[in-house]
Amino acid sequence: MQVGRRVAKLRAAHGESLRDAAVRTGVSHTTIARIEKGEVTGSFHSTLHKIAEGYGVRMEFLLTGRDPKQDFEQAIRRLPPEERSQLYFASVRTRVKMVLDFLMAEYPNEFSFEHLAHDLGTEIPSFQELLDLWQSDQLPEAANLRLAEALSRITGISSHWFKWGVSGSADTVEILPKEMLTAYVNLIRKAAQAGVQPQMLDMAIDLLIMKNKENHPSLV
Repeated sequence: MQVGRRVAKLRAAHGESLRDAAVRTGVSHTTIARIEKGEVTGSFHSTLHKIAEGYGVRMEFLLTGRDPKQDFEQAIRRLPPEERSQLYFASVRTRVKMVLDFLMAEYPNEFSFEHLAHDLGTEIPSFQELLDLWQSDQLPEAANLRLAEALSRITGISSHWFKWGVSGSADTVEILPKEMLTAYVNLIRKAAQAGVQPQMLDMAIDLLIMKNKENHPSLV
């Protein structure tokens, strides 16, 4: 059974024994062993949910082998460099739209309109009203941020990606302190609003680096 093999691979990837996996997930080691062998119990769905939570993956990964977070990040990496660079200038709303479009296109069953409303913890009419405001660009920025946080929670896509537009995994963001990253993003946005092309900004930074090396050769 594919589900059993995926559970076994998750456990092996973490270098854990069946008893280690039991401690992590709250599922008995005998039950995990039975799942890995392809033996399904009556409470299979709730058991898988515990295993998914314990290992930080979505149920869809155990059931289908697909992970929306990984799939979305791969889709971003496949974009031409020019389009990826434009993400730094994208608003929260734009990035929310990218994720919603991706989920509904690639995961139509798992992330249908009804499932999204349920996962976001709202009634369908309220969710429809929210989307109507969002599509007309009348949703306040704070509401866009809340929608981004909710999408991050249900997909595993880093909340930093929605806020800062970094095209890649969350590891990319954590290289810099948040306050420094905020300053850099604000600088890029200011340049975009002033019509400064990214290439010009890049050249200006290179010149500053060269000037700094000339003034402080010991740092080279």
